[in-house]
Amino acid sequence: MTQIAKSDHRAMFLDKTEFQRIVAEQNKLMGFVPDPTATAAKAQEMMGALGIRPEDNIGSRDIIAARDEE
Repeated sequence: MTQIAKSDHRAMFLDKTEFQRIVAEQNKLMGFVPDPTATAAKAQEMMGALGIRPEDNIGSRDIIAARDEE
């Protein structure tokens, strides 16, 4: 006769406090300071100010090409 093991559903959830502690520790080690006001538009503006052109990036190039297909 087959027996089905009972599942403890609590085991499926990640302890987010431990995960957040580890991420914060890694950010500190890398010198990364998260910006809560960051947006995609700000990122594009910063990249443009640094002279990075979206068409030079292979990922952006494909997105731009897909937009132009219309």
